[in-house]
Amino acid sequence: MATMIREIRGSEGDATARDNSATIASVSDQHWHVTRTYGVFRIPACAKGEACALLSVTPRGDAIDLGDNRRFPFTITPREIAADIVQDLGDHGVFLCAGAEPSDEELAQARARRDAWYKQLVADADEMWARGHSYREISDMHRRAAAAMGLEREWAYVPQRSVDCPVCGEKVKAGVALCRHCGAILDADRAARFGVAASRRNPVAQHSAPAANRRPGDV
Repeated sequence: MATMIREIRGSEGDATARDNSATIASVSDQHWHVTRTYGVFRIPACAKGEACALLSVTPRGDAIDLGDNRRFPFTITPREIAADIVQDLGDHGVFLCAGAEPSDEELAQARARRDAWYKQLVADADEMWARGHSYREISDMHRRAAAAMGLEREWAYVPQRSVDCPVCGEKVKAGVALCRHCGAILDADRAARFGVAASRRNPVAQHSAPAANRRPGDV
């Protein structure tokens, strides 16, 4: 059976849509992909500043193979599909709405459940880290939970790509405006946006000044 990925926003007040669809809401900052025999569903991540992300589910057809080239076709209702999709995602803040749109109470409950799950993940990671300080025991989900809660943990460290400063050769984070070691301007546009003085002298220019301009004793 061909699979289809659909992301449809239901319109409030459309009675027909409410009768023929079910709404899944998500307060998770992750995208989720759920595969079933009757289709592939993508639950979008909740964007920063938004209350939630929505996915509208419509009826789907499927069939039971009875053998001897006989099939028994049937229709799966939107709510049956939606309930099946979210059954393992409740702890992440994904749920089936009672109506066409999630209520404030439903959203509050989803956030509370998600936050409780995050706290449990952090507690579990703290315990594992205390036992052996092994990064291999810490999953991306543990790190994501710590980041979502704004917590700093040694086990949540995520290595960042670094590059060599072209002036002094020391390691710096990729994309920074200034080298923290020698002060060289590495990205003039970004430095200007953050108010770094345009007249700031670059160490390259300082070290390559013409000999005629140097005073006795200059290196």
